[in-house]
Amino acid sequence: MFLAVDIGNTNINNGVFSGGRIKKTFSLPTYGLNLGAEYVKKLKPYLGKLEGGIIVSVVPKVQGGVVKALKKVLGKKVFIVGKDVKVPVKNRYRRPREVGQDRLVNALAGYDLHGGQTIIVDFGTAITIDIINKQREYLGGVITPGVETSLSGLAEKAYLLPKVNLKKPKALLGKETRESMISGAIYGFSSLCDGLVAQLKKKYCKNAHVIATGGASRLIGPYCKTVERIDTDLTLKGLAKIYGDASSTGRDLNV
Repeated sequence: MFLAVDIGNTNINNGVFSGGRIKKTFSLPTYGLNLGAEYVKKLKPYLGKLEGGIIVSVVPKVQGGVVKALKKVLGKKVFIVGKDVKVPVKNRYRRPREVGQDRLVNALAGYDLHGGQTIIVDFGTAITIDIINKQREYLGGVITPGVETSLSGLAEKAYLLPKVNLKKPKALLGKETRESMISGAIYGFSSLCDGLVAQLKKKYCKNAHVIATGGASRLIGPYCKTVERIDTDLTLKGLAKIYGDASSTGRDLNV
């Protein structure tokens, strides 16, 4: 039994795994909490049973605090993807170090769990659309502002536009400002997804499976015609794959 942790810009997503299966998932805000106390509370039923943890992070300034909290709570070593362990995919980015390790973890999970060559659409603080090919090579991707990020920026920059909570739109055509903003976000970003995926498939991998993940994927994914499956726990499953493969071979996670 071990803990997988995905530190994102908005939330820290956590999964307790046993026998390769998720037993429990929970999220914590990336900022503003006493992480040690929160982890004790959330992991209370599993304390003493967890053999360790594995972390992927896109927020370096938060990563250290999470590692410190988990080492204290678990009393075990916590491995960091990109530092203690590598993602077993060939990285074809021109500058490999610029790729967020979470994107490589998603690519691995997409390839191993969803049928080989895959396009992964991650609806998070930023939207990333990444490709892994038949040869298990990460080819690269596309990055755009996320849905919530865009709505917040719109409310901040446009004086007459309010802040809105993202939810299912009533219709394509909004009849008042909030409805129009929500409709624009859901239908607009689903169309963005479909347009980019169609172009990427045509140019790089026409038979690739398309998987949606990330915090807004359950809301936007159903509006995307190109998305075949929604897997909100894709990153955690990728982390579990890395941890489990290393453990099953008896190999130290350090590289």
